[in-house]
Amino acid sequence: MRVLHVLHSSLPLVSGYSLRSSQILRHQRRLGMEIRAVTSAQHPGGSEPREYVDEIEHLRTPCYRGPAWPVWREWRLMRRLERQVERAADEWGPDVIHAHSPVLVGWPASCAARRRGLPFVYEVRDLWENASVDRGRFAYGSALYRAARWLDSRVLSRADAVVTICHALREELSPRVGSAVLHVVPNGVDVEAFSPRVPAEATRLRHGLQDRHVVLYAGSFQPYEGLGLLVEALPRILARVPNAHLVIVGGSTASGSAEGSTQGTQEEVLARLIAGLGLERHVTLTGRIPHDEVGDFYTLAEVVAYPRLRTPTTVLTTPLKPLEAMAMGRAVVVSDLPPMRELVRERETGLVFPAGDVRALADRCIEVLASPGLRERLGAEARSFVVAERQWAGLVASYGDIYGALCKS
Repeated sequence: MRVLHVLHSSLPLVSGYSLRSSQILRHQRRLGMEIRAVTSAQHPGGSEPREYVDEIEHLRTPCYRGPAWPVWREWRLMRRLERQVERAADEWGPDVIHAHSPVLVGWPASCAARRRGLPFVYEVRDLWENASVDRGRFAYGSALYRAARWLDSRVLSRADAVVTICHALREELSPRVGSAVLHVVPNGVDVEAFSPRVPAEATRLRHGLQDRHVVLYAGSFQPYEGLGLLVEALPRILARVPNAHLVIVGGSTASGSAEGSTQGTQEEVLARLIAGLGLERHVTLTGRIPHDEVGDFYTLAEVVAYPRLRTPTTVLTTPLKPLEAMAMGRAVVVSDLPPMRELVRERETGLVFPAGDVRALADRCIEVLASPGLRERLGAEARSFVVAERQWAGLVASYGDIYGALCKS
């Protein structure tokens, strides 16, 4: 079975998107499939037309450097990618073309698949129209929003199979899918790379975290991640746990700031908030670090918080990072969004609080910090859950059935 994956971006750029893609490609290869990938013109860096990532060939689409006029830019991006997918299909002869959202990837891949008479799988991890609203590109319900939604619906209706990453997104897509079979292949985790281990004392010393009760966030910086809420919760936490210390690992992606923002990068927004509350001594911002070093910070955390706000994007998509913390046996606190509730069972595998409620967020963190027994129980149950249900090897194996059904039909 030869599968051509069409991606927005890939490693070495580290993001939740590229990490999921990497795991899919790597495990499909281990299952005996022949795998290649094409990335869009928005994949950053590198001028080489071909690059090997984990020994898998990636064909890079040349970057677009023309006018940034709305619609024109998107059309040019899609045309460039469509030509690259056709080139890869003609050169290699895949059995299936598997495109991964956004629609700027899905549409050109679907056109190329249709022209070559190949089965087309569309994997939706997020809806571009919703993400664009969250990033300030256009308003909900505007003409551009409706156009983007129409285009995504067209790709969904043309697909032979549709994959989503959670049940909340599946329910959203169900009325928009044509005759395609709709599948859920959720996010997973490498339970060997992320497993319980002794605290990383060198990391503790390097960041001055001795005798500190660490509250951790690890992930990308987006306005909807609720990092400001977490900083605002810290004074209440400190009032009950004076040695608490907030560690925020990660940074802005791509250009480093939210599109449409006049407030600067997320790092700048956070720094101003921290200074305004006089919390400089109680917060550590590490910046972006290599992915294989994130585990050191999990070992130091007594609670890992994911305070996502309620937005069009977050009510439909699940992040990867909570699964890493859970695999390492950490107690997690998450907001009560439907996709988060698919990962965390209240008082079984973590604690849940109402999204946007700073007081409730602080109280849940205090509860975990104050009870070693609760931390241990939640961490153990979280680890058991991901080992049983969220290992990448088992999740990725389900693609074989999806592809097989299409190639037989």
